[in-house]
Amino acid sequence: MSVPLELVNGRSALLVTLSGDHVTLHADFASPPGSVLEVRIAGASARVKVKSCRRVEHDSETRFTIEGRFQNLSRAQRQALESAHSVNIS
Repeated sequence: MSVPLELVNGRSALLVTLSGDHVTLHADFASPPGSVLEVRIAGASARVKVKSCRRVEHDSETRFTIEGRFQNLSRAQRQALESAHSVNIS
């Protein structure tokens, strides 16, 4: 299961895994390593520093698996993600 995330720039991604500050996202756009994605969680923005981005073909649709880490995830934002119950938290 995954949690939908809204990016500040209007795009969206799915949060697939969260382990500490490390995160895996699925998106329909690429983001190069070293770039920063700003996502909106619980009414505030949080930054994800991209570690890697891999292109994945899925049902004749191009998707990207983005791995990174949260740089400034607040306790309230983490609790909002955990309460979604559809993310795999370790």
